[in-house]
Amino acid sequence: MGVQTNHRLAGRGARGRRAGLTLLELVFAMSVLAIALVAYARTVAMATVATRSTREASLAYDAARRTIEALRATDFDDVFRMYNDMTGDDPGPGAAPGAHFAVQGLDARNGDVDGMPGEILFPTSAGGGVVELRENIVDAALGMPSDLNGDGTIDVANHAGDYEKLPVLVRVRWRGAAGAGQVELQTVLGGY
Repeated sequence: MGVQTNHRLAGRGARGRRAGLTLLELVFAMSVLAIALVAYARTVAMATVATRSTREASLAYDAARRTIEALRATDFDDVFRMYNDMTGDDPGPGAAPGAHFAVQGLDARNGDVDGMPGEILFPTSAGGGVVELRENIVDAALGMPSDLNGDGTIDVANHAGDYEKLPVLVRVRWRGAAGAGQVELQTVLGGY
């Protein structure tokens, strides 16, 4: 009988060692599963941010494109006066749209003075409360300096009243899902 008891104990020990190994395998499998779930969750989160960022860029691009279309649809001689930062030179009755615009679905960056993510930029210089359209402005994004009135020279005069071509930069800056975003579209209106 003593032999059987020892044999039974020996059998239990082997089974006990096998159960311990199974527990170790279970812990390992759970660790691998946890790592896979964390990786999947990160991938889903990154895909969500990428989708939102793409949507935001699309909204910004569409708003900039529509703004350029509005500029092109405006009487050429009035474009600068209607879309610059000054209100004193607005043509006709009523307020002109101005240089800043809202974009539905986008929030302006923190610290944006007017709270609107869109802006229209011309080659200007401000001085004495007047915004001057200038040929000698150095701005590569606008293709400046450039002869705006077609007289063959680039000077320092204000060409707000005699421009023949008008470089325009439409910029949208926003606070988005992946941080700050920006879209810029440049065009030249008119020409000679």
